[in-house]
Amino acid sequence: MKRNTRDENDYPIELSVIFIGKELFYSNQTLRSVQSEFGVLAFRYDSLDRLQSQDGRQILTERIIIVDQMLLEDLLARPSDYRRVAGAGCLAFAYRKESSARFLFEHWDRQQHGDIGYLPMNVAPDVWRAILRLLMHEELHLPSFVADCLPQTPDAQPQPSAQASEKLPLYTSLTRREKQVLKLVSQGESNKVIAAQLGITEHTVKLHLHNVSGKIGVSNRTAAAHFYFEVAPHESNRD
Repeated sequence: MKRNTRDENDYPIELSVIFIGKELFYSNQTLRSVQSEFGVLAFRYDSLDRLQSQDGRQILTERIIIVDQMLLEDLLARPSDYRRVAGAGCLAFAYRKESSARFLFEHWDRQQHGDIGYLPMNVAPDVWRAILRLLMHEELHLPSFVADCLPQTPDAQPQPSAQASEKLPLYTSLTRREKQVLKLVSQGESNKVIAAQLGITEHTVKLHLHNVSGKIGVSNRTAAAHFYFEVAPHESNRD
């Protein structure tokens, strides 16, 4: 059963949150707060190698691997190793600088290594917990500023790629409200914020997201955001 179908705090005992980074950024107090807040197991390792050397001691079926920005180069150097450790769970990048998140977004091969979530570390505690909760439900947070990574051509209208051209009919099949919801999702907004901005209920937002996912063929918010960033600018140029 997929985690995004569970209630907010309904996590399996086998679920673990594993932080890879220095204790300076992920203290024992942080680990204890994650365990008490979400009722899951939480661990920290200095490096991927340290985790792999001790991995046999833990037989965990589901896990969230959170990689600190200090390990950005290593993450990009051997993404398959990090993905393998995450297994069927989620892989996320914890950042304090937007430039690090942008760099990863530009260089991460989603087609080969799958989607990766983003966890900002310089936000209010309640926001941080909310994004971590999304990860536990396989809803990968994608910060809105990564849209700035897309190439801009101020003196000429950008031409859609062959892949974007194929997806344009899927985007045009969405209703006006579905497009509004998709745009807000691409900006990293939560269902609660989307509902408030559009004057609808959170349940209605979820229904719209379900319909959008089915129409454009994606399974999570990150993939939906990437779809929007790739297709929507070209669609607006046709208006």
